[in-house]
Amino acid sequence: MAGSLSQSRIPVTLITGFLGAGKTTLLNHILSEDHGVRAAVLVNDFGSINIDAKLIVGVEGDTVNLANGCICCTIRDDLVGACFGLLQRPELPEHLFVEMSGVSDPVPVLNTFLETELAQAFAFNSILAVVDAEQLPRLEGDMARLARAQLGAADIVVLNKVDLVSRDELNRVKKLVQFVTPGSRIIEVFQGRVPLELVFAGSGDATDQRRREAARQGDEHTHDHPFATWSWTNDRPLSLPKLRSALEQLPETVYRCKGVIHLEEIPVARYILQMVGKRYHLEDSGPWGDERPRSEIVLIGGTDGIDGEALQRAFDGCVG
Repeated sequence: MAGSLSQSRIPVTLITGFLGAGKTTLLNHILSEDHGVRAAVLVNDFGSINIDAKLIVGVEGDTVNLANGCICCTIRDDLVGACFGLLQRPELPEHLFVEMSGVSDPVPVLNTFLETELAQAFAFNSILAVVDAEQLPRLEGDMARLARAQLGAADIVVLNKVDLVSRDELNRVKKLVQFVTPGSRIIEVFQGRVPLELVFAGSGDATDQRRREAARQGDEHTHDHPFATWSWTNDRPLSLPKLRSALEQLPETVYRCKGVIHLEEIPVARYILQMVGKRYHLEDSGPWGDERPRSEIVLIGGTDGIDGEALQRAFDGCVG
């Protein structure tokens, strides 16, 4: 199993990428939207964050409070201290984003969340690597090696500034990304406008519901990206090894997968599935109780990348 998430822990997303790739622009997008998620963002420097002044409702030392419930804090030199500071707030964040330095390797920070006391309060969710579509092929030497290390750790590659390159150049960059990290999920965006359905993956059912309500109330950015959804249900228990195999063989055009799982190995327990990019988690959410055991899975992918018949065969094959 690829690890488990506790419902009481706060999902964490690391945002990595080389200098100038567009990490801060992506964060501005997250902080400015009315997505219904009380998110916290840790950054190295406030100076580069350009939050709409109308959204700022208060500033407390190294923390900016926003009207949509989000907060933005500086890391300085103490990531662990900054994270525990978030836990002292009257309202806990529902998702944490950490912006990495443009010249840093995300793996040590990942290990900080997995191997220190932070693991008791935070549940690692995913790594997003932001790539400048125009810049990446031009990097050389140590800069190229660092950028490739950042890509190699990513669950989803955010190919930014695609409006600045030709279709041929874009295809060459995508081939380069696939060469560095085979099987990577690549999302093409401009101005850092990553689909919020993906960046908040793993935040829980309650925040998912609030995002759906915000969309119905006119969130004009929710459907900017060409996405398709596909769902599958079955009343018979699933084989865990077969399910793991199916998840690991999902096509690169599937970006997110989530659902409720009934396993034949542990039939009394209700499991929650969360997958972002190449990383997936299965979480024991307790006994089924009065609820009828069944599996319900939903996938999000590119409109041209969802093959319903192939997916049906793959998940039908998971039935024990």
